[in-house]
Amino acid sequence: MFTAVPFHHSEGNWSSPTRLHADPELVDDALVTRATTDRPPGQPFRTAAIGGLAFTFLYLAHRLLQGTGPDSSSMEAVAAYQVAHRGALVASEVAVALALLAFIGFLAGLVPAIWRTGQETLAVAVGISGGVFVAMSFASNAAETALIGVADANQPAAVLALDQLQGRIPVVWTITALVAALSLAIWRSRMVGRWLGVAGLAAAAVFLVGSVFSVLGRTPEGGPSLVGVGLFIVWMLAVSVGLWRTAAIGGG
Repeated sequence: MFTAVPFHHSEGNWSSPTRLHADPELVDDALVTRATTDRPPGQPFRTAAIGGLAFTFLYLAHRLLQGTGPDSSSMEAVAAYQVAHRGALVASEVAVALALLAFIGFLAGLVPAIWRTGQETLAVAVGISGGVFVAMSFASNAAETALIGVADANQPAAVLALDQLQGRIPVVWTITALVAALSLAIWRSRMVGRWLGVAGLAAAAVFLVGSVFSVLGRTPEGGPSLVGVGLFIVWMLAVSVGLWRTAAIGGG
């Protein structure tokens, strides 16, 4: 960007500009461009991979510490299970909170990485669905923690309400949207193995069915929900490893 001295008319002739002034914004733009292009191309992928791997292992620890759950959905069974496994359940809630913090790092690296492949719309979709997933999961975490706290307080209504709430918070709907958007981005950009995009779209269809049953089912969770959790963990692990390999190839 340059600013020229105005032309002057003298005796019918147009004179040439005598001097050009460099716009200070040009220098700033050059610095920003240099800072952007100097960043290693694999850096966003590496950030996403580290966040994804940390999330996967912490979330797996959370599910293992939760155990198989009570034998029935009755207030007595739920309260008894919470009291008997209080220590492990509290540890599981700490693990899932740390996992969600790691997931923020996963999104922070992943969204700009997708954007740089030219898939801007899908990058926004992944960012929004991932952010809602984190928010809903923290809400579920709060309900589960509250359930642990009231389990031995002789408050049957609170136990039943919190048990239903933590199971009905639509986390699985957000997982469906996230996996579908990210899988489509993977398939279109090929930033990791394209087969992961196809597998993710198939998994998203499974999660969609689970989402419907989470609303219509009489109990918050069941055996099929554990299968869905396992599928999500395996897929996240595969994506994170794929992103790590992409970072290594890209020099990040």
